[in-house]
Amino acid sequence: MLYALVLSVAHAATWPPGTIINPGVSVDITKGGFDAIADLIPALLPSEIPLDAVSGGDPGAFDQCWLGGYEYSLTNGSVAVEVVGATITPGDGVLEIDAQMMVSVNQPSDMFDLYFEAECIGDTCAGYVDPFPVDVHTTMRLSIVDDGAGNRTLDATMGEIEVTYELDGGSDIYMEGCTIGDIEEVLNYVGISLYDLIISAVSGTLEDQIKSLGPTLEEAIEGAFASATIEQDLELNGALVHLLVQPSNVEITPDSLRLSMEGSFDGDPAACIAEYDPGGSLRTDSELPAADDVPSGISADYHAGVMIGDDFANSALYALWRGGLLCYTIDAASSPIPLDTSILNLLTGDAFAPLFTGTQPIGIITRPLLPPTVAYTGEHDLGLTIEDLNLDFYAELDGRSTRMISIGLDGNVGADLNLDGSTGSLAIEVDLDPTKFTPSVSYNEIEPAANDTVAEKFGGLFSTILDSVVGGLLDSLAFQLPSISGLGLTDLEIAANGADKDWLGAYAWLGPVEYSGGGCGGCGGGCGGDTGGTVDTGGAGCTGGCASVPAAPWIAGVAAAALWLRRRASV
Repeated sequence: MLYALVLSVAHAATWPPGTIINPGVSVDITKGGFDAIADLIPALLPSEIPLDAVSGGDPGAFDQCWLGGYEYSLTNGSVAVEVVGATITPGDGVLEIDAQMMVSVNQPSDMFDLYFEAECIGDTCAGYVDPFPVDVHTTMRLSIVDDGAGNRTLDATMGEIEVTYELDGGSDIYMEGCTIGDIEEVLNYVGISLYDLIISAVSGTLEDQIKSLGPTLEEAIEGAFASATIEQDLELNGALVHLLVQPSNVEITPDSLRLSMEGSFDGDPAACIAEYDPGGSLRTDSELPAADDVPSGISADYHAGVMIGDDFANSALYALWRGGLLCYTIDAASSPIPLDTSILNLLTGDAFAPLFTGTQPIGIITRPLLPPTVAYTGEHDLGLTIEDLNLDFYAELDGRSTRMISIGLDGNVGADLNLDGSTGSLAIEVDLDPTKFTPSVSYNEIEPAANDTVAEKFGGLFSTILDSVVGGLLDSLAFQLPSISGLGLTDLEIAANGADKDWLGAYAWLGPVEYSGGGCGGCGGGCGGDTGGTVDTGGAGCTGGCASVPAAPWIAGVAAAALWLRRRASV
């Protein structure tokens, strides 16, 4: 058989279940992407810093006048921060982070209070500091940390935070309500400046507050990349698959940042495919394209790119197939519509009619002989190739359940990803075209002369199944993308990449957006589907509402479509 030949070839080039594929996925952020991300920095820095009450001085020996004694206190102070510019620049192994701010202390309508006494001259006054420029510089180093057990996470390390500023006490600090000039003159005589005391109080608080952001930024960055590490069990229609995805390498160059990720899929094999298992998923060992190797038709100024290797995708499909995802049994008792020998009579031109007196129940069992595989070339963003998916029709004959006929299906399913940058909705448009499936009779020992009739009849039947049962359920598949502090995806382009076009590249542009986004709830597990063999097509924030799609509606619909066609022909 064809599948036996394919399996013999697959054994020579496969990824056994549970094998780590590295790299399986990569994420690239370009200079333009960092320019867009830098717009988030104002949200990370404080816009207002409370200035704690400051006091100090040296009252002098024996608390007597004219002995160099002085004391002061500053209360009701606050520091306002406005970020006027920020950049994140990739370098050699590190990210250079710079922010330019304008800082002011209080304002004319809300001044701080200053009490001062020097050489027995005391006074109380109010004041404020005009905005002055402050520059902040630091670096960030990213590395992969291994816990010794093979578990890897991304670690962010902030460099020293440098704060520089220019503050002129004589022109930037304003005081009123006191004899500040006389006090300053006295202090200057003993080598002290009131302005310097104010500057010291303000700058000390400012530097402490900004430098305290280091651990906060490290935690925020590590938290943002924590989603890059996934280890969990996925269950789809009874197929249980263990998924592992984690960072394997990070590289920062003056042009971009690349995060490479490795992953594996594993699980217990289902009995229904044990005899067909090739021992692993299709392996091509393709080389990951460089970040600047942009496919034809894709704008080279993209901000962030994600590439998924066909080996990684095929490993996922194989694990699901191996777990029995495509194995179904539908009988007359469990089917929502009648399943009986009318279907066999329709498909074979009544070739089986003499075998049965009246109608009787039948059952349909799928036999997926080969795991599906992905294809990144073609008219759609993503293609899925299905080969040797057999539908076995069973009926009771001579007192026992007998396989009457088997129909094998070969075909392709296409999907396109379309982003609405104004709403953040990422729609998945599935092309399930019946004309792209080729049916063939893989078993019919009882009435082999009817094979041509079966192939002819099943095409129209399959078309009806897809149009009437599946088509409407695929019209509203959408995911709501989130935004972060008003920054989100504004555009998305998809194209195959690599020398053999076996990497799927998704190239995105970032910018200010109006959508807030969030997850998709409401239907149990978000837009991506739940674990009960259904696909969630909506939920909170999703387009199209929620609908549960049966695991194999097109198989159950065989009987309905067949009966509908037969009854229409008899009218």
